Order: sequence, then structure tokens, then C-alpha cells
Amino acid sequence: SSGINAEWPLRPGVKHAHGKGGCILALAVTSDGALLASGGTDKKVIVWDTTELTPLKVFRKHRDHVTAVAFRRDTQLLISGGRDRTLNLWNCEDMCYVESLYGHQDGITGMDSFVRERVLTVAGHDKTLRLWKIPEESQLVFNGHKTSIMECVTMLNEEVFVTGAQDNCLCVWHINKKRPIATQRPAHGTRPDCWVTAVAALRNTECFWSGSSEGGARLWACGEDYRTVTCIREVEVTGTINAITVTRDLSRVVLAVGQEHRLGRWWQDKTARNSLVVLSLQESENAER
Repeated sequence: SSGINAEWPLRPGVKHAHGKGGCILALAVTSDGALLASGGTDKKVIVWDTTELTPLKVFRKHRDHVTAVAFRRDTQLLISGGRDRTLNLWNCEDMCYVESLYGHQDGITGMDSFVRERVLTVAGHDKTLRLWKIPEESQLVFNGHKTSIMECVTMLNEEVFVTGAQDNCLCVWHINKKRPIATQRPAHGTRPDCWVTAVAALRNTECFWSGSSEGGARLWACGEDYRTVTCIREVEVTGTINAITVTRDLSRVVLAVGQEHRLGRWWQDKTARNSLVVLSLQESENAER
């Protein structure tokens, strides 16, 4: 079972952060918690001071919605991706543009980065997973989910990754294999139109969380050599889970829950609340939002 702790001090928010009528589609925070990056429908990437929630820099390079952002761990290197199929790198120490990376054939839907100078991305209809080696200026292309769109990606470590897709499928990948080494279908629910909408790794372990368009969140454990996955925990939440984040000390997992998918209004669950759900990874019998 999971305990939910929502006793957080909340500061006043910022209205129209990405323009009046605009939407924020992606968020990322530096490892030290000092900087927040947001991407939105106004094509901008904004870097914020988390103490005062004031904007420090607005980056303008994308030609369409910014749908994914990530910081490299323990650095201020920011990577952003969008519907323009482009990855942009930003140095948030000097607040400057670094370079752009190209290769995807569709808009980027998910992104992750860890310790090394690499970034992992998935991009909708092009059905590929790409690992970008930034210093080498090269990329590895992995092919999977041939009949469906890849929604999300996470890195268990520098060599093993997990993706989720609209075919309700989870795939585990190894850097030395071009095809998945493990596949779990169905991953969530019973409806044929259920999507895997979010994944998040417990770094340097064999475990990861996944979320779905039906609102369920599941904790999975990989077996020997990552060739099997087994659900070891399940939490039911009403709504679509649009993002999952695990705290660095692995003590809590945060679910971003909405009535709709973050990138489109394919459905709406009016019984759901747009909210954050915080799960304690320690044993507890009761849960509240």
C-alpha cells in the first residue's frame, strides 16, 4: 500500500507563465533544486529561480510547442525538445544557447538524461528511441513499438532504459541491443485503448514506475538481466497520469494527474482532479490527496 503526503507549503503561482491562453507542457528541476525549466505552447523555454519563482532567462529557438525538458544530473546543462523535431541544448550557468541536434522524424514526446553527457528521447510517429552522445556528436537509434506511438522514456542507469507506448506496452532496452530485451503487454488496465503515458525509474535499481490514461500507477521490478518485468505494487488514481517523478533519495514518488492528456484533448475524465499525488515509498495503510 502507499501513503500520500500532501502537507506541502505552497507559494503563490505565476499566471500566464507561457503567455495568456498558453499551456505549460514540460517541467524539469536541477539536482540541487535551484533552477526550474518550463516548456510550453508559446515555443519558449523559461528558466526560473525556484526560491522566488521569478524568470531568469527566456530561450527562444524552437519553432513549435516545447514538449520535453530535462537537466543533466548535477549540472546546469538543459536539454529541450519539441514538436519541431529538434533538440536544443542550453547552458544555464551562462544562460546561453549551446547547439541543436536533429534526427527525429516526428515531434519529441519524451526525454530523459542522467550522469553522462547523453540524452534519451522518443518521438511519436517515428517510433524510434534515440540515445544522443553529445561530445561525440552521434546517436544510437533503437526500433520498437512498430504499431504504436512511443509516449515516454526513462533511464534505469546509463545502459538500461524503459519506454511506454500508446499500445499499452512497456519495453525494456539495453544500450547494446537494437530491439527490446523485455516487453510487458498489457501494462495497465483492461481497455484496449489504454495508453502508457508516463514512466520514471528508481535510478540505479531494477525498479521503475509507470502511469496510464486510466489513472493506474504501477511499480515494476526487472528480473535477471532485465529480461522480465513483474508488477510489485499498484495504486489507483482517477484521471490520466501525465508525469511521474521519483525523489533522489527514493523516498517518494510524485504523480501529475489530469482530466486530459497533456499533449491533446483525445478524452476528458470530468470525475478526475487536476492535481499532484505524492506517494510515500515507505509502508503505510492509508492514502489521501
